[in-house]
Formats: sequence, C-alpha cells, structure tokens
Amino acid sequence: MNSSNATYTGFQFESNGYPALAVINSDLKNFDDKESYTFSVFIEIVPDMYNEMGHPEGEEYDELTRIEKEIIEYLEGQTKTLHVGHTTVYRKREIIFYTAEPEKVRSFLNYYLPESGKETFFDIESDPAWEDVSGFYEQL
Repeated sequence: MNSSNATYTGFQFESNGYPALAVINSDLKNFDDKESYTFSVFIEIVPDMYNEMGHPEGEEYDELTRIEKEIIEYLEGQTKTLHVGHTTVYRKREIIFYTAEPEKVRSFLNYYLPESGKETFFDIESDPAWEDVSGFYEQL
C-alpha cells in the first residue's frame, strides 16, 4: 500500500495540556495484512522554530514536511513499510510507520536522521497487534 494513494484523516487532541494534531492514514484502519507489519516505528523530530502551542509554522513546517516525505519515499520504496501518519504535539513532530523489516529501517534512519540537521530520536518496537496506534484508529 503506497501512501501517495491513501486517504488521510486529521483530528485534534490534547497532549500534556497543549493542543495537538494527528494526520492518520485511515485506509489502514481495516487493512487486512497487519500481521505482516509487526514493528512500530516512531520518529521524533524537534522543530527549530515553533509558535506558542509548540507547533512549527511557515518554513519550519515545510521543512518537517519535506523530511517526512523523503523518509516515506525511501521506506515505502526500499522496504516493506507502511506510513501510518504523523502527530504534531508541543515541540515535536512524530512520524509513524509499521514495518516488516526493522533492521533495514533502523539502518536507514541511523544514516538519514543525523543528515537532517534536526534534533531527532526514533524507536522501533515489536507491536504485532498495532496497540501503539489503536487509539488513533478508534478516533476514526
């Protein structure tokens, strides 16, 4: 499933007393091959500039979007990985994937993220039931 053809749904929620936004690939809610993608991938990027809500704006927003698109392009093109979406919370953009190839994803992120020039962190964990994102899909 290629994210360029996917339907995304956005909604607001609250995180640590601040407004937050989620943009989630709604096509994955009823995806019938989740058992092939058993590792969650959460990538955190800290924006350099942000508004009073901690959200990036203008050029900073565009830069984070560019980084996300480059990650999506590589992971969907070179690995067995699905783009779930992203959240924007206070001073953090979090990009979410599920993958069948965690070592390939880890190798790419270890190379790519330092080159982004941003403060970043990522975590890859076994999550065969997709529990890490179940709350998002309950909102859809």
